[in-house]
Amino acid sequence: MATIEDNPPIDATPTTTAGPERTVMTRRSTLRWAGIGLGTVAAAGAGVGGTRAATNGAFTAGSGAPYDLWHDWATISGVDRVVAAGVLACNPHNTQAWRFAVTGDVIEVHSDPTRRMPRNDASGREHFAGLGCAVENMVIAAGSAGFTAEVVLFPDGTASDFVARIALRAGGSGPDRALADAIPRRHTNRGPYTGEPVDLRGLASQASRIDGAGVLWITDQAARDRLGALYVEATEAITADPDQSAEAFGWFRNDRGDIDVHRDGLTLDGQGLGGLTLFAAKLLPAQSRTDGDAFWVKATREVHTATAAAYGVITVGDVADRTAQVTGGRLLARMHLAATSLGLGFHHMNQITERIDRDHALGSPDVFSRRWAALLGRPATTGLVSFRIGHPERTPGLSPRRSLTDVVTR
Repeated sequence: MATIEDNPPIDATPTTTAGPERTVMTRRSTLRWAGIGLGTVAAAGAGVGGTRAATNGAFTAGSGAPYDLWHDWATISGVDRVVAAGVLACNPHNTQAWRFAVTGDVIEVHSDPTRRMPRNDASGREHFAGLGCAVENMVIAAGSAGFTAEVVLFPDGTASDFVARIALRAGGSGPDRALADAIPRRHTNRGPYTGEPVDLRGLASQASRIDGAGVLWITDQAARDRLGALYVEATEAITADPDQSAEAFGWFRNDRGDIDVHRDGLTLDGQGLGGLTLFAAKLLPAQSRTDGDAFWVKATREVHTATAAAYGVITVGDVADRTAQVTGGRLLARMHLAATSLGLGFHHMNQITERIDRDHALGSPDVFSRRWAALLGRPATTGLVSFRIGHPERTPGLSPRRSLTDVVTR
């Protein structure tokens, strides 16, 4: 298809005149867009608002124990450096669904089934893709720690919760120094992207590094518009599904107390808000699930899909196959790290596939597969996970992470 490219052209980006109107998000217009007035911010900044600001972490964003691993990774050495890279891997909803068993120079990666999201990830594709991201982060980090890594997926021969064994051998340096350097800088950027052209060569070159997975690029304006509309429709369907909505909201950490206790999930700092809007949001009371859903739909329509320079889809032979899910996750990690090294924003967007899996699990009519397949130019069963990229207007916030002692057994 003309709109789908395995080998994309250079500078394949939206023009400033085609597609949805591009709105410049100043602080004042961002506050209006978010439904927060400047008077509200000023009033909330004193008295009870000041106390609430401290409680909600308005003055401590990105600092403290839940964020230490991001800051400390560059100084960690040996096997711990490799395992810590796994903990810092991208993963859907920041569920951090992994456990690591370390014996000498061997790292075993296990799924934590208590961190599954059966309503939003009915097939487990995101859960196991996230584990694949952890595996690949560790492979990439191994070279920077002086090792080479040998990976065996599902070493017990079955598609079980024993996902991978990584054997480290001394003496490596690895070809992935730029990707390793990006590990502590890699964060999901949900904010607006600019209209600056994107050179996709640095990303496309990573696709050949992982056997069994590839990337489809959607760059044409008309195709992006159709895909964007489908993302919005899927987001509306998720928020209209009480079970999906409630499960997703259960992973949102509304204040600093939640972050300190759980050290996982999504936070206000990761929503791509402008500085003043973010500060105001932390001054105000925690939002309800209904308000959070409304914000997500609005952001999907007016920011995420309106400013995407391009979309990428990780493809595999069969999205229901566990090995394919992990393998696709390994490529996803490479793509995100490569984007970070190039200064690009990267935002995982899986609403469409979440609704496909949800409809299948419920035995409901499949609303999205046919249109998903038409956009991919291949069966819907090959499109594992997807993302948008572009030059970001804002620096993304850090996501909380559990410590090594929380997730590693020796």
